[in-house]
Amino acid sequence: MTRFACVLCLAATGLTLAAAAGAQAVSTADLAIVSNTASVKHAKVGDEITFTIIATNNGPDAADLNVYWSSDQLNLVDETCDLGISADTPACEYGTMQPGVTLTTTVVAEVLGTGSKYAVGTGCVVGNENTDPDSENNCVDATVKIVGKR
Repeated sequence: MTRFACVLCLAATGLTLAAAAGAQAVSTADLAIVSNTASVKHAKVGDEITFTIIATNNGPDAADLNVYWSSDQLNLVDETCDLGISADTPACEYGTMQPGVTLTTTVVAEVLGTGSKYAVGTGCVVGNENTDPDSENNCVDATVKIVGKR
């Protein structure tokens, strides 16, 4: 009975080692929004504002880099991705980027009449299947003061 138990243990251990050997390593990349700037400091309801979002891969590994934009006070009108990539609104899905690569995403948005005194456009960068050691730099807000209606 003891021999049989040891054979089962070895078989199970062998399966576990084989499964672990086939697993893919997860990359580590510090993806970051370097800046998110609005084209104006003040706007009226109905005005269009351009947001320029700069994202980078600080490494150390290559990683999928996707830039997303969102807002509760602004309506997305247009989005332009760097490298001639077609926007998958409200995101630019750039694919695998090497460390040190910096990309620019431009968003045009219309100010909505939400009753808020400020319009905030948020740019975020996300990676697929990688570990980001500093998620604090993944999103940056750009704020515009709403000064009335057109």
